[in-house]
Amino acid sequence: MGSKNTIQKNTNGFALLMTLIVVSVLISIGLVIVDLTLKQVRLSTNTKDSESAFHAANAGLECARYWRRVASSTMETGGDINPACFSGTAATSTKTSIVSDANGNILLYTYGFTWGTNQRCSIMSTLVMAASPTGAGLSLDVTQYIPGYPTSVPKVCNPGERCTVLASHGFNRSCATINGYGAIEREVLLQY
Repeated sequence: MGSKNTIQKNTNGFALLMTLIVVSVLISIGLVIVDLTLKQVRLSTNTKDSESAFHAANAGLECARYWRRVASSTMETGGDINPACFSGTAATSTKTSIVSDANGNILLYTYGFTWGTNQRCSIMSTLVMAASPTGAGLSLDVTQYIPGYPTSVPKVCNPGERCTVLASHGFNRSCATINGYGAIEREVLLQY
Protein backbone atom coordinates (compact mmCIF):
# COMPACT_ATOMS: atom_id res chain seq x y z
CA MET A 1 0.00 0.00 0.00
CA GLY A 2 2.85 2.36 0.57
CA SER A 3 4.00 2.22 -3.04
CA LYS A 4 0.58 3.26 -4.40
CA ASN A 5 0.68 6.48 -2.37
CA THR A 6 4.17 7.26 -3.60
CA ILE A 7 3.19 6.90 -7.25
CA GLN A 8 0.07 9.00 -6.79
CA LYS A 9 2.05 11.75 -5.01
CA ASN A 10 4.47 12.01 -7.93
CA THR A 11 1.65 12.64 -10.44
CA ASN A 12 0.00 15.38 -8.39
CA GLY A 13 0.22 18.72 -10.31
CA PHE A 14 1.00 17.11 -13.67
CA ALA A 15 -2.40 18.13 -15.12
CA LEU A 16 -1.87 21.71 -13.90
CA LEU A 17 1.59 21.84 -15.50
CA MET A 18 0.26 20.51 -18.84
CA THR A 19 -2.61 23.02 -18.76
CA LEU A 20 -0.20 25.91 -18.17
CA ILE A 21 2.03 24.77 -21.04
CA VAL A 22 -0.92 24.43 -23.45
CA VAL A 23 -2.35 27.83 -22.42
CA SER A 24 1.09 29.47 -22.85
CA VAL A 25 1.48 28.03 -26.34
CA LEU A 26 -2.03 29.15 -27.34
CA ILE A 27 -1.45 32.69 -25.99
CA SER A 28 1.89 32.87 -27.86
CA ILE A 29 0.24 31.80 -31.12
CA GLY A 30 -2.55 34.33 -30.57
CA LEU A 31 -0.07 37.17 -29.96
CA VAL A 32 1.89 36.27 -33.08
CA ILE A 33 -1.32 36.32 -35.16
CA VAL A 34 -2.35 39.71 -33.70
CA ASP A 35 1.13 41.14 -34.40
CA LEU A 36 1.07 39.83 -37.98
CA THR A 37 -2.40 41.27 -38.53
CA LEU A 38 -1.35 44.71 -37.25
CA LYS A 39 1.69 44.71 -39.52
CA GLN A 40 -0.46 43.80 -42.52
CA VAL A 41 -2.90 46.64 -41.72
CA ARG A 42 -0.01 49.13 -41.49
CA LEU A 43 1.47 47.84 -44.75
CA SER A 44 -1.82 48.12 -46.62
CA THR A 45 -2.39 51.65 -45.26
CA ASN A 46 1.09 52.71 -46.36
CA THR A 47 0.51 51.19 -49.80
CA LYS A 48 -2.80 53.04 -50.18
CA ASP A 49 -1.21 56.35 -49.12
CA SER A 50 1.76 55.79 -51.45
CA GLU A 51 -0.58 55.11 -54.38
CA SER A 52 -2.60 58.21 -53.53
CA ALA A 53 0.57 60.34 -53.51
CA PHE A 54 1.75 58.86 -56.82
CA HIS A 55 -1.60 59.54 -58.48
CA ALA A 56 -1.53 63.12 -57.14
CA ALA A 57 1.95 63.56 -58.69
CA ASN A 58 0.82 62.08 -61.99
CA ALA A 59 -2.31 64.27 -62.08
CA GLY A 60 -0.14 67.30 -61.29
CA LEU A 61 2.16 66.44 -64.18
CA GLU A 62 -0.80 66.34 -66.56
CA CYS A 63 -1.93 69.75 -65.25
CA ALA A 64 1.59 71.18 -65.76
CA ARG A 65 1.75 69.75 -69.30
CA TYR A 66 -1.62 71.31 -70.08
CA TRP A 67 -0.59 74.76 -68.85
CA ARG A 68 2.78 74.56 -70.60
CA ARG A 69 0.93 73.92 -73.87
CA VAL A 70 -1.90 76.45 -73.35
CA ALA A 71 0.26 79.30 -72.05
CA SER A 72 3.47 78.52 -73.93
CA SER A 73 4.14 81.99 -75.36
CA THR A 74 3.25 83.67 -72.05
CA MET A 75 5.59 81.36 -70.13
CA GLU A 76 8.44 81.78 -72.62
CA THR A 77 8.32 85.59 -72.46
CA GLY A 78 8.01 85.76 -68.66
CA GLY A 79 4.35 86.61 -68.37
CA ASP A 80 2.18 85.71 -65.40
CA ILE A 81 -0.17 82.74 -65.55
CA ASN A 82 -3.08 81.83 -63.33
CA PRO A 83 -3.29 78.04 -63.62
CA ALA A 84 -6.54 76.28 -62.84
CA CYS A 85 -6.73 72.50 -62.48
CA PHE A 86 -8.81 70.04 -60.50
CA SER A 87 -11.84 72.38 -60.54
CA GLY A 88 -10.00 75.20 -58.79
CA THR A 89 -7.31 77.83 -59.12
CA ALA A 90 -3.83 77.39 -57.69
CA ALA A 91 -3.58 77.89 -53.95
CA THR A 92 0.04 78.96 -54.41
CA SER A 93 1.67 80.33 -57.54
CA THR A 94 5.10 81.90 -58.04
CA LYS A 95 7.24 82.90 -61.00
CA THR A 96 11.02 83.22 -60.75
CA SER A 97 13.08 84.74 -63.55
CA ILE A 98 16.44 82.93 -63.57
CA VAL A 99 17.96 84.34 -66.78
CA SER A 100 16.75 87.07 -69.10
CA ASP A 101 19.37 88.28 -71.56
CA ALA A 102 20.29 88.26 -75.26
CA ASN A 103 20.64 84.45 -75.15
CA GLY A 104 17.02 83.98 -74.06
CA ASN A 105 14.85 83.50 -70.97
CA ILE A 106 14.87 80.88 -68.24
CA LEU A 107 11.84 81.02 -65.97
CA LEU A 108 10.55 78.81 -63.18
CA TYR A 109 6.82 78.61 -62.50
CA THR A 110 5.70 76.85 -59.32
CA TYR A 111 2.07 76.28 -58.35
CA GLY A 112 0.17 73.96 -56.03
CA PHE A 113 -3.34 72.62 -55.59
CA THR A 114 -5.23 70.84 -52.83
CA TRP A 115 -7.94 68.81 -54.51
CA GLY A 116 -10.23 65.81 -54.39
CA THR A 117 -12.44 64.34 -51.72
CA ASN A 118 -9.39 62.85 -49.97
CA GLN A 119 -7.61 66.24 -49.97
CA ARG A 120 -4.53 65.39 -52.01
CA CYS A 121 -1.81 67.92 -52.79
CA SER A 122 -0.03 68.42 -56.11
CA ILE A 123 2.85 70.91 -56.35
CA MET A 124 4.19 71.48 -59.85
CA SER A 125 7.35 73.19 -61.09
CA THR A 126 7.71 74.17 -64.74
CA LEU A 127 11.17 75.25 -65.83
CA VAL A 128 10.96 77.00 -69.22
CA MET A 129 14.08 77.67 -71.29
CA ALA A 130 13.44 79.79 -74.39
CA ALA A 131 16.73 80.25 -76.27
CA SER A 132 17.02 83.17 -78.66
CA PRO A 133 17.66 82.16 -82.28
CA THR A 134 20.56 84.63 -82.50
CA GLY A 135 22.11 83.93 -79.09
CA ALA A 136 24.62 81.36 -77.91
CA GLY A 137 21.99 79.09 -76.35
CA LEU A 138 21.20 78.47 -72.70
CA SER A 139 22.69 76.18 -70.07
CA LEU A 140 21.48 75.60 -66.51
CA ASP A 141 22.21 73.30 -63.56
CA VAL A 142 18.61 72.23 -62.99
CA THR A 143 19.34 70.59 -59.60
CA GLN A 144 19.53 74.07 -58.05
CA TYR A 145 15.92 74.80 -58.98
CA ILE A 146 14.16 71.44 -59.08
CA PRO A 147 14.96 69.17 -56.12
CA GLY A 148 15.18 65.56 -57.14
CA TYR A 149 16.41 66.26 -60.66
CA PRO A 150 18.57 63.19 -61.35
CA THR A 151 21.78 64.73 -62.69
CA SER A 152 24.05 67.70 -62.07
CA VAL A 153 25.00 67.83 -65.76
CA PRO A 154 23.70 71.18 -67.03
CA LYS A 155 20.61 71.15 -69.24
CA VAL A 156 21.49 72.75 -72.56
CA CYS A 157 18.96 74.49 -74.78
CA ASN A 158 20.44 75.28 -78.21
CA PRO A 159 19.74 78.56 -80.08
CA GLY A 160 16.13 78.82 -81.20
CA GLU A 161 14.96 75.85 -79.09
CA ARG A 162 12.30 75.72 -76.39
CA CYS A 163 13.23 73.35 -73.55
CA THR A 164 11.05 72.37 -70.61
CA VAL A 165 11.49 70.46 -67.37
CA LEU A 166 8.33 69.55 -65.47
CA ALA A 167 8.42 68.25 -61.90
CA SER A 168 5.31 67.25 -60.02
CA HIS A 169 5.29 66.37 -56.33
CA GLY A 170 2.22 64.52 -55.09
CA PHE A 171 1.20 64.08 -51.46
CA ASN A 172 -1.38 61.88 -49.78
CA ARG A 173 -2.82 64.85 -47.86
CA SER A 174 -3.63 68.54 -48.28
CA CYS A 175 -0.91 71.08 -49.08
CA ALA A 176 -1.35 72.68 -45.64
CA THR A 177 -0.33 69.44 -43.87
CA ILE A 178 2.42 67.99 -46.09
CA ASN A 179 5.08 68.55 -43.42
CA GLY A 180 3.16 66.59 -40.78
CA TYR A 181 3.55 63.04 -39.56
CA GLY A 182 2.43 60.40 -42.05
CA ALA A 183 2.75 62.55 -45.17
CA ILE A 184 3.98 60.54 -48.15
CA GLU A 185 5.49 62.23 -51.19
CA ARG A 186 6.00 60.91 -54.71
CA GLU A 187 7.60 62.78 -57.61
CA VAL A 188 7.29 62.54 -61.38
CA LEU A 189 9.73 64.30 -63.74
CA LEU A 190 9.35 65.00 -67.45
CA GLN A 191 11.68 66.94 -69.73
CA TYR A 192 11.53 67.81 -73.38
